[in-house]
Amino acid sequence: MSEMKSAWEKAMEKADKLGKPSDDELKQLEHVPAGNRIAARYLGEESYDLDAELTKHKGTGVRKYVVLGAEEIFLRSITLPRDDRTQQTTKKAMAGIRLLKENKNQLEPIFDRIENLLTYYEQALQQTFSQFKQGFEARLQQSAQALQQQGATSGSVQADLQAQFQEEWRKISSQLDAQYEKALEEHKQQIARIA
Repeated sequence: MSEMKSAWEKAMEKADKLGKPSDDELKQLEHVPAGNRIAARYLGEESYDLDAELTKHKGTGVRKYVVLGAEEIFLRSITLPRDDRTQQTTKKAMAGIRLLKENKNQLEPIFDRIENLLTYYEQALQQTFSQFKQGFEARLQQSAQALQQQGATSGSVQADLQAQFQEEWRKISSQLDAQYEKALEEHKQQIARIA
């Protein structure tokens, strides 16, 4: 039995091999979550003063970790517009990043590209949906006639076709989303590299 080690003992051996974390790593572990919380409050509360909160950490030696944590949340909150709420969250996250970053000259062209990308996405989504719906309606009429000739009831035909419509639209919109999310992710990586 003494040869078998518990999971905790194995984990402790791995931790010993990794060594003690540096002071920098300890500060990061402690203060990045504080930055996460600050960013979440800023995004969630209308009158939250992010600048004042960040000023509290000026000269403490931990501000860079707090900023790093806030930036993580802000970058994650820049998303494709699904509804008005996600659009507002994206705008507020971008405003938050403006407060975090010192080099605003490099930041603004990227934000312009993101805004253009999001506008193009909305237009592409609407156009794709319109084309998909027209094509599906034509197929719908043909399928409905064929099914009714086979003796299916109108209600069951509608339910089947509606489920098919939703499934096909989900696939098409997922493909469109993937294209735009890839481009959006590239822009967010550029933002992360700016001081």
